[in-house]
Amino acid sequence: MSDAPTDYRARLDLSDLVTRIERQQEETRKFVAEQHKLAAERDKLAAEARKLDRDRTLAPWQVTIVTMGGLAALVGGLLTIVKAVHP
Repeated sequence: MSDAPTDYRARLDLSDLVTRIERQQEETRKFVAEQHKLAAERDKLAAEARKLDRDRTLAPWQVTIVTMGGLAALVGGLLTIVKAVHP
């Protein structure tokens, strides 16, 4: 019977240890989930930054092409008017 109190204490110590380990594992899972969330946000912001860089690089070309298209339409319209007025 002298082993009974020792065995009881050992089971309590093991129970406390298991509880502490489970609590630490849960905290670790929460931490990992938060890290995954932050990594996803970082990737999203990086993709947005790449898009803005690309848009900034292409903006002068877009202005040039739109301007040339507008001028071509203006010249074509003027030639059509001139043709209609002076047959």
